[in-house]
Amino acid sequence: MAAALTGMLVSEKDIKTFQDDGVVVVRQVVSPEWVDKLRDAFDWAMNNPSPLSEEHVGEGEPGRFFDDQFLWKRNDSVKDFVFNGPLAKAAATVMSSEKVNVFYDHVLVKEPNTKRITPWHNDMSYWPIKGSQICSIWIALDDVSKATSVKYVKGSHKQKLLHKVSSLGGDSRSSYGDGGGEPLPDIDALHENGELELVNWDLKPGDVLIHHGFTIHGAPGNINSTTRRRGYVVRWLGDDMRFDPRPGTMYKAWTEKGGYHLGLAAGDTMNCDLFPSVNF
Repeated sequence: MAAALTGMLVSEKDIKTFQDDGVVVVRQVVSPEWVDKLRDAFDWAMNNPSPLSEEHVGEGEPGRFFDDQFLWKRNDSVKDFVFNGPLAKAAATVMSSEKVNVFYDHVLVKEPNTKRITPWHNDMSYWPIKGSQICSIWIALDDVSKATSVKYVKGSHKQKLLHKVSSLGGDSRSSYGDGGGEPLPDIDALHENGELELVNWDLKPGDVLIHHGFTIHGAPGNINSTTRRRGYVVRWLGDDMRFDPRPGTMYKAWTEKGGYHLGLAAGDTMNCDLFPSVNF
């Protein structure tokens, strides 16, 4: 196995930033060797999409916005990274969790000249879980300018909002069903009025963003004419997370489209074959 870690993991300052802001950037966590392996895995994934994959650019629109899930279940190199790389320890540290389970991983690709945005949302509204020890670690596989990088609403995780969901591509369709929830406020208007603060960063390959499941975030299209925007995301579950199969979550797609059967009852801990524990 190639070395996955190039430097230190998260610092005490990073932990406090994550707790206060709901997101923190940590530089050069993933080695160039692993970045290359993940890029190769992305090429494979886009040529071998799973039933859960989606294309979010409509006919006649420029670019391509592709996403897929559970790549670690289908690609041995990615599985090696998830189980033997640095992310599990980083997740446990920021969440102050004694153990972690991998929730799922996520392939996100916006090709050059893709105008389609990622709408404002938080992840917990889409997930069949409840609890507070939850985070996503987003790995940059390309140079990402601030103009095209993910934007976060600073401190929004503290609201613990469950909102009405839409598709990842920003339209009203959703394969998850209608779970209700509150309408998301107009984030852009609130920002223009100075009522909230947005944070984002320039990123280099190997940099990571760690954000809480309740942190509201969104992303513009990839307006760069030459550079791809590939992000590999691994979601992590901590000690207090429990199964919550409420309507309108990804549980519907995982079972009906993906063919995954969790064998969990409401209120169960998230230990199962699909969400295994990872040592660190």
